[in-house]
Amino acid sequence: MPEKTIVVNNRPISHFDFINAVQSYAMELHRKTADQLDANEREQIQELAVERLIARELIFQQALAQGQIANDTAVQQQIDSIRANFPSEEEFYATLAKAGIDRMAYFRMIRQDLTVNQATDAKLAEAAPPDEAQIAAFYHAHPEKMRKSPMVRASHILIRTTPETTSEAQQQIAALRQQALDGASFADLAREHSACPSAAQGGDLGLFGKGKMVKSFEEAAFALKPGEISPVVETPFGLHLIRVTDAEEPRHLELEEVRDQIAAYLKEQNGARLLQDWVEQLRQNASIRIDS
Repeated sequence: MPEKTIVVNNRPISHFDFINAVQSYAMELHRKTADQLDANEREQIQELAVERLIARELIFQQALAQGQIANDTAVQQQIDSIRANFPSEEEFYATLAKAGIDRMAYFRMIRQDLTVNQATDAKLAEAAPPDEAQIAAFYHAHPEKMRKSPMVRASHILIRTTPETTSEAQQQIAALRQQALDGASFADLAREHSACPSAAQGGDLGLFGKGKMVKSFEEAAFALKPGEISPVVETPFGLHLIRVTDAEEPRHLELEEVRDQIAAYLKEQNGARLLQDWVEQLRQNASIRIDS
């Protein structure tokens, strides 16, 4: 990746930070490594990385000027938490060394990250909560969002299959279905025979909506009425019997049911605008140089 020089108020941003930011945003936005991006994607990601790094540096410098720096204890705790993901302390620091980062440089990097996070959180906390009129206005302006989707509560029995055991599994699950239809406890059958971890709960999967299960399982579950048992259903996991125990029809949500969610969303939006305006103000008063 070509060397890029970014200087904010006479403080350079390292090429290492730039490369890391590009890799992070490539994975976040495109589920690709930086090397897998096409030319347009690479340009987009690099521009985003530059903007985010500048914003991060501006926030850090502002916190530094105000003496609001993450303390040593918090920094060390964060490093210890990251280090715990490695087999040993030696391997952790060896990995840093391969990336060209010594211990003190890494300590400074983590301090900057924590400081920026603290300053950002403090600014977001300044966001004004929405008033009742704003909450009601949002509610009435977005009726399509104020609907509860249909849901079912279901239990199932899973019999896993392999090419060698398919016939045997089909016979087993057919026999279990007949037992359930004849009045045997579905929960007891699940506890004894199901290969799913839900067997411990009698096969209970709880409430779920559409889009949460594989398609064939979902279609079978939503076709049942409470108390009904499905025909044998095949999925990539194996063969299933499904019993629906409850169903919730789609309905319009009243304002009281969604007031807290709307208030949280609007406060988050207010915070995002406040943060954006703050960074823009810092940027207007800063000296920034970008060279490729």
